Amino acid sequence: MNDEIAHLLFEDESMIRDYQAIQKTWFLRGKQRIIKTTGKHRGVKLLGTVDYGTGKLVW
Repeated sequence: MNDEIAHLLFEDESMIRDYQAIQKTWFLRGKQRIIKTTGKHRGVKLLGTVDYGTGKLVW
């Protein structure tokens, strides 16, 4: 690399959810259970960056 580029950064993000999404459940007919959920869709995002030249991580 020449002196024009000071840093080369790579960044990624991920969403961490704080709830369980129920997609499909199977029960015998007449034996269905009620599955309690919070009804809230909370979550956080995790961001991370790495400096390619130094290997320094920032999150």
